[in-house]
Amino acid sequence: MTEVRRWLSGMLELALWLVGMLTLLQVLFGDGYAQFFGMDVVGNIGALAAKFGNAGLVGIIAAGLVAYLIVRNRPSDTGSGAMSAGQSPQGGTPPSSHGGTPTP
Repeated sequence: MTEVRRWLSGMLELALWLVGMLTLLQVLFGDGYAQFFGMDVVGNIGALAAKFGNAGLVGIIAAGLVAYLIVRNRPSDTGSGAMSAGQSPQGGTPPSSHGGTPTP
């Protein structure tokens, strides 16, 4: 069961990355990009947001639920070696600029 959950989590990460990249490419290259690949990512996202907005309070609750399901229990580090903001290479928080000692 954990293997299936890990696989599905990886697929969701890939899908979210792909949507982000396709949106960026469409913003950079405009309508020619949408016509070349036959999909309008920005238009589809706008239509989805309009559907949630037209549904009133139920749409807001549904949008919040979808956002919660996407971001819940996401691993903080994917193993790529990237550090999050405010984290020092040693793993603790960086020393403050006012001369205090760092906390381990």
